[in-house]
Amino acid sequence: MSPTLLLVVGAGLVDSLNPCAIGVLLMYLALFFTLKLPRQTLLLFGLFYILAMYLTYLLIGLGILHVLHLFGIHNFFGWVAAIVVLVVGLFQIKEYFWPGVQIPVLSPFLARCRIPKWNREFTILGALTLGLLVGLCEFPCSGGIYLATVSFLAARETFWTGLSYLLLYNLMFILPLVVLFAVSVNKNMVDRVRRIQAMSTTKLKLGMGIMMVVMGLALIAWLIAPYI
Repeated sequence: MSPTLLLVVGAGLVDSLNPCAIGVLLMYLALFFTLKLPRQTLLLFGLFYILAMYLTYLLIGLGILHVLHLFGIHNFFGWVAAIVVLVVGLFQIKEYFWPGVQIPVLSPFLARCRIPKWNREFTILGALTLGLLVGLCEFPCSGGIYLATVSFLAARETFWTGLSYLLLYNLMFILPLVVLFAVSVNKNMVDRVRRIQAMSTTKLKLGMGIMMVVMGLALIAWLIAPYI
């Protein structure tokens, strides 16, 4: 496997462990069992929720990739991407060791996942809407790894090769949702996963923060390398 492929697969899997998308799906799966809805409704809702998440995140990455190819990774946009990834990563590390320390602007914006308002219609349209909203709402919180990955792709690959890697990245991103959905027919399993997810949220954020810092520093090193 090439280094770029390893980066895309690894970063996609780490990004997939963010608590937002998984937490929302777990919450609505539990609601399904509480309301005792038909299994077919559960299957359709989950499939289209995951599909909407995939397409939303893919389009976000595609937009960033297009901008970076259009204006160039060595200029303002490349530095913005590196600094944003580094700041978000350091903030996640801070949240693990010093959760009580509040940082103006950053803490209200990044400290917690925001579950979008939704009318709880268990239809295909409702699933697509929820997946779209969750994808948009979680990107500011957990999109640092994605931003760094897209920046590396813009720097090293052509636009179309970068797009193929984005398709793979987003498959890795939704993989835990697919696995979770596959076992969702068992209410006890859903309850168990919810407990595990609640206990491991802070450690997952720490791991994501460390990876963001590493990727941010690597991107900065790549940006300054031509001038050394």
